[in-house]
Amino acid sequence: MKRYYILYGPPTFDFMDQFGQISRPDELLSVLCAKDARHIDEGNYLEYLRFDQNKQRKGMAEALAMECYTLTYVANMLAKCGIRDRIILADGKRRTLERIIADAGAKPAAVFITAMSSNFPSAVAAALALNHGKIPVVIGGIHVSTIPEDVSIFLRPYVPYPHLIAQAIGPADSHSTSAILNDLETGRLADTYRGQTSLENGSWGHANVVPMPALQLENLRKIPLIGGLLVRKIRINTAAPYLGCPFNCRFCSISTLPKSQRDFSVRDPLDFINELKEFQKEGLSAHNRFFLLLPDNLLLGGKKLEKMLDLMIEQGLKINFAAQISIDVADHPDLLRKLRRAGATHFFIGLESLDLRNLEYIGKHIVREIKKENISVADFYRAKLKKIHRYGISVHGAFIFGMPHDYFNSLHDHTGIEVADFCIENHIGLQPSVLTDLPGSINFRESQMDGGYLYGKQGSMEYLVGLCVADLGETNRIPFDSLHQSPLLICYLAYEAIHRVGARRHALANAAVAMGRAMLHPSLNGTASLKGWIEDGLWAAASQLAVGLYKDHAELIVYSHKGLKGIAERLYHLEKNASIKQLLGPWAAQFFSG
Repeated sequence: MKRYYILYGPPTFDFMDQFGQISRPDELLSVLCAKDARHIDEGNYLEYLRFDQNKQRKGMAEALAMECYTLTYVANMLAKCGIRDRIILADGKRRTLERIIADAGAKPAAVFITAMSSNFPSAVAAALALNHGKIPVVIGGIHVSTIPEDVSIFLRPYVPYPHLIAQAIGPADSHSTSAILNDLETGRLADTYRGQTSLENGSWGHANVVPMPALQLENLRKIPLIGGLLVRKIRINTAAPYLGCPFNCRFCSISTLPKSQRDFSVRDPLDFINELKEFQKEGLSAHNRFFLLLPDNLLLGGKKLEKMLDLMIEQGLKINFAAQISIDVADHPDLLRKLRRAGATHFFIGLESLDLRNLEYIGKHIVREIKKENISVADFYRAKLKKIHRYGISVHGAFIFGMPHDYFNSLHDHTGIEVADFCIENHIGLQPSVLTDLPGSINFRESQMDGGYLYGKQGSMEYLVGLCVADLGETNRIPFDSLHQSPLLICYLAYEAIHRVGARRHALANAAVAMGRAMLHPSLNGTASLKGWIEDGLWAAASQLAVGLYKDHAELIVYSHKGLKGIAERLYHLEKNASIKQLLGPWAAQFFSG
């Protein structure tokens, strides 16, 4: 059997039913594979990698069928830095570690694991099993970069071969990746490797990278008659022209990394264009037409962004794309015109809250401008959205629930309704999230110090188990007094908001409006042919229908199913405020098991 490597992005598993019952990290294996982890050894380690997929906790990215760009990028970086053998991508769902190794009939030369905070417990479990098989593991990702001590706390003391465990802090760049590969060849892995450059040219398109089967937008099956066809046809592709963030938002874990590890990194625009063309090398189709561009704020690209857009237009690139961008883009009409001409179809904009005090709390930079105009946040956003819509680009607004000045006066008067009404009125989708203390963030450090973190002190098993909820789907901190210190109430606000905005009549209305605007203001492709003009409108409509995916995701994590307690049932039983528990009891009960 030829040598091969695995690049693994583990799923998030829901361990909260075992909260307070696990005393060692290796007991996570017992939960995932229903076998006693005390008996694992080199002869049976594969059996401990057969994780129960019913225990998975589905994230928003998965619900939106968005591929993990990190997996693809790091795999191609490994190939760029010298690996000529197969590099097999795995996510624990479409392709599992156990299945790859069993089918190969031989151990991989190494397994590279990338972990967010929510799937770090899963990464620990997988690394524990692989180590018993004497397989080198390099574990990196945002969690390892922001809380590097967790590898030493939860992994190395519990494995028989700690010298086969290495951690990668910061981005996977050529320097750190080459060092790892050299040390793997000599059999002398260092404990830690540090990268500095977030994004490099040429880290794409290598033939020895084995991709996973494509994710599908299963939600589209709900569309009468043509739903099944759309599921088979449509794909969301991910790409990154540049990465990096200069801001220090208190709720963000990345902002606490050293500046050198989050510096703005820009690829050569032509290298980026060539990667997009690689997707379409076998011809244009719905599989390779729509892209999500990954910078946290596309507007940060400045002149580099304009050069990229100019190239896309000059070369007649046939794509539609969505991107995260600041509301400030509304004040740049020439850039908006160029974005639309290049194929901009949909923007994800972090609106966060309609209360100025909440925006001040998180350090939102537009606070000064709102105060200067002396208008409400809603009026400020409304005016900006109208400007963006004039260019045929649709919008999803990202809102955070659980902020210090959110309110709940009654079941019919609360922040969830206010946000939902704003989204419906302005024909924008809603991307709901919950104020979560992401490990490494300023908020996390504060709540660890003042006892406000709900799920244990860092270093405790309660902390490790509780990391699975650090996915912005529910809070992991004691809520503010304005919300009666009730996690259940925050769950209610977020769910009611997306339930209203995601209702079929509103989603269809938004889709119709978005389609009309897009066809009135077509992209370059839309002006080139009747087919392109129609496609422009259809992609805009589809972008707004994606609000249904957020609603579906909310239901997946709120409902109890397959023997696991959903958020509503678990938080109801943990609720300490008797009046809130009584008031929300009938609402929560609809999500209980049985």
